[in-house]
Amino acid sequence: MKINLGGIIVNEKDALIHIENKAFRNGDAVREILRFVDGEIIDWEDHYFNLMASMRIYRMNIPLDFTPEFFQDQINLLVKENQTKSGKVEFFVFRNDDKDFLNASINFTVTIENSNNNWEFLNSENEIDVYKDYTVNTSFYSLVNTQKPEENIAEIYRLENDYADIILLNANKRMARSLKGNIFVINDTTIRTPRKEEGVITSVLRNNFITKVNKAEEFKIEEVDIFPFEIQKAEEVFILIDGIGIMPITKNRKKEYSIEKTQLIFNSL
Repeated sequence: MKINLGGIIVNEKDALIHIENKAFRNGDAVREILRFVDGEIIDWEDHYFNLMASMRIYRMNIPLDFTPEFFQDQINLLVKENQTKSGKVEFFVFRNDDKDFLNASINFTVTIENSNNNWEFLNSENEIDVYKDYTVNTSFYSLVNTQKPEENIAEIYRLENDYADIILLNANKRMARSLKGNIFVINDTTIRTPRKEEGVITSVLRNNFITKVNKAEEFKIEEVDIFPFEIQKAEEVFILIDGIGIMPITKNRKKEYSIEKTQLIFNSL
């Protein structure tokens, strides 16, 4: 598999970074995750502006040539090299290891995971649990899609217990998000999901998904405060995963869920 490193296509195994690189040493980087489907970058313009906003929040020096056209071209260049029809794309931007940190230039990588499907419905035995060993920060800077070291520990907990995903709580003990994406709870025709202020990572897919479902009028999505005990009362629960699609949850402790409504919602994608 090949990747795009700063505009140059290289083999993944040959993409080396310097030991002083700030993304490696300090997690000083931002990312945008999107979907490429049948030759089209889905919602590319929204993703471009979301990435630009993240870069500004992290006070990166954005070059003048980092235009919407440049963003598209770098993705399409990699797609052509890998002969990709559909897949998950990650656009990862980081500061170079310049000694002048204030004026450091930026670099980027573009990677892609090929998929046979336009969007994926991860239909299997997907058990979920609530993780309580730490809480999600809901501050402005924490909503950027960037490295969060504490979530590595949560991921180890998930793997050790063979969960498909785990729910993360904020300091108010309300649901913020899951490790993999955004959580949605279904009862009747109402779908509830945490408000942005609860600790939701800024996501183009989430925003556009909510808008699309609400316009269809078959279901109504509400952005509200949700306490973790509410998932025990839900008919269905699913996770919306950037660049992937939907993962229906089938079990939480002794509670088991159906997936019929989630399947209908997925079809709307």
